[in-house]
Amino acid sequence: MISVFQGTDAPDHHPASLMSRPASAAAAAKRPAKKSAERRTSAKMPKVQAVAADAALTVWQAARSLLKQELKQFEKHLLKCIDRWRKKPDHLHQTRISARRLQQHLELLGPLLGKDRSLRWLRKHLKSLLKASSPARDLDVLLHHAAAKKTSAAVCQQWQQQRRRLQKPLREIQQRLSRPDGLKQHRRALLKAISRSACRESSAALANSSASGWAVEQATVRLAELQTALPASSSSKSLHRFRLLVKQHRYQAELLLQLSGHPIIQRLVQCLLQVQKQLGRLQDAVVAARSLKKVTDNQKKSAGKKKSLAKASESTAEIAAESSRLLTWLQSDIAPQLNSLARRLQTPSGRRR
Repeated sequence: MISVFQGTDAPDHHPASLMSRPASAAAAAKRPAKKSAERRTSAKMPKVQAVAADAALTVWQAARSLLKQELKQFEKHLLKCIDRWRKKPDHLHQTRISARRLQQHLELLGPLLGKDRSLRWLRKHLKSLLKASSPARDLDVLLHHAAAKKTSAAVCQQWQQQRRRLQKPLREIQQRLSRPDGLKQHRRALLKAISRSACRESSAALANSSASGWAVEQATVRLAELQTALPASSSSKSLHRFRLLVKQHRYQAELLLQLSGHPIIQRLVQCLLQVQKQLGRLQDAVVAARSLKKVTDNQKKSAGKKKSLAKASESTAEIAAESSRLLTWLQSDIAPQLNSLARRLQTPSGRRR
């Protein structure tokens, strides 16, 4: 039986707690290597460390630096998504991640930006990009799953033709953003707005406060929201809604980590990344099963249709079993982790870096 979760994206069906210690000596022996890997990863992010390491930075100073960095990353990913999408479909995925990160950064930094016209402009275009790229991303996922599911060549060719057509609206959006009055002009305006927030009466208190202290306060609020939103049902819709919330809070937590360098916020980011990864694989399988059903419904009665119906039924059963497993995992493993992180962040020692 071919699993809907088969392949390089297959989730670990026994996700380990991020906060639990290894029980065996063999597992404990692996910890130094893991720490070395973490050091190598962190060494690749000098800008993040530079912001987090300076405890004297105010909110507006750190926010300005990080927003400038995120906007540059977004431009780079968008250009690759347009020019190299055939060679590496993952460029579209990275562009969508960058756009969502920007959305959450703007949400978190909204009090500093006020009602700036460039803020509305950027939010509008990020929303348009995500809407236009959503069906293209779904097709990239389908084509990835097609190899593992041994989907017919005719169906794959149909999906590839649809994918080529969906590249046109993405190119049009990229061209609008690249105009002289596009992203570069609005980026300058946003950075100026953040600088002015330190002198604006409505935002001066926040803008001139400690970046690390404010980050810890915001992380506490996000943790409380996540604890309240944990799903009680194993339906794919319920898990999908929680995945979207986790994704939003993860991007915000990454920004808060860059502002504070706080170890508990780092654990929160790791926890949310694991949850997003597990639930994301489930959602990919749901999208693939839904598209396979559409193809099956359009087929005429034949032996091929019977085979497709059997595959669709098998996928539905696997998705239901995986949804039930993930709900149990969230309630028995992730919920205690979130509770522990919230308690530690609220203690006086947890609030200090």
